[in-house]
Amino acid sequence: MQPRRLVLLSALLAGGWITQLHAAPATAQSAYDAKDWKTCAVLYGALADRQPPQAGAQMGAASCLARAGEHDAAFARLQRTDYKDRPSIEIIANDADLASLHDDPRWRAWLDAERKAQAARGYDPVLAKELAERTTRDQAIREQVMVRPRDVKLNQQALEIDRDNTGWLKSVVDRQGWPLVRQVGSEGANQAWLLAQHADADPAFQERVLGLMQSAVAQGEASGSDLAYMTDRVRRAQGKRQVYGTQFQQVDGMLQIQPVEDLDGLDARRAAIGLESMADYVAQGERQMHRKIQWPPASEPAN
Repeated sequence: MQPRRLVLLSALLAGGWITQLHAAPATAQSAYDAKDWKTCAVLYGALADRQPPQAGAQMGAASCLARAGEHDAAFARLQRTDYKDRPSIEIIANDADLASLHDDPRWRAWLDAERKAQAARGYDPVLAKELAERTTRDQAIREQVMVRPRDVKLNQQALEIDRDNTGWLKSVVDRQGWPLVRQVGSEGANQAWLLAQHADADPAFQERVLGLMQSAVAQGEASGSDLAYMTDRVRRAQGKRQVYGTQFQQVDGMLQIQPVEDLDGLDARRAAIGLESMADYVAQGERQMHRKIQWPPASEPAN
């Protein structure tokens, strides 16, 4: 499983593009991109073994070990992965990074055992598939809008997709509650969060989601880093400062991080919920978007 890459997630709001970045640590991701599998395995292994562990790092380490031909170590990492921090078994089964393990008898035995465990947890493949399809549409239209930001028709299509996704997700939540990792896998839970994160036209629903996610994170059934982004999204909609510094804004052509409370404690809060340091976060954003990001802020207005 390729470690989670930096993904630009954008939502069109009155007043401009508000953006956020979801990132894997630069050094581990850079080693993966460079196909330096041994270094990648060491770096992701260190992130997997820290407290709290970096989200997805255990699978990242397993992937790099498999690529490096270190099969015993790769299986050891796989055995230590938790279903709450990895994709569904079907995605893992078809992951090219783990292909070197397929001829080992341990591979089939592990997959079979995990499939049974996944079914016993109440995994819902229909809901997971719908989340994936809706997220694909969400991201596809945003990629188009980023290329043609002044295209009124394209922006309207993006808003219509958001409204449709929000209405559908609300119906899911009304029927069964927040989609949990055990029901849709870690990728499905992340996709549900993404759709809610883009439900800016319905701030009351986003506040409701925030409460549901807090409960899910407490049970280990949702991502702490996803919760951080939702927390900041809701607070900014309320005119409050961010807690985790995840939300960006564009002002006079410059990207800035929106106001954050208690800057001195920011990195500690980010680490506690599983996020990288602010310096790494900003550096990755600058590399991805080829633009300077103003950080730390020169000054911030009081809220």
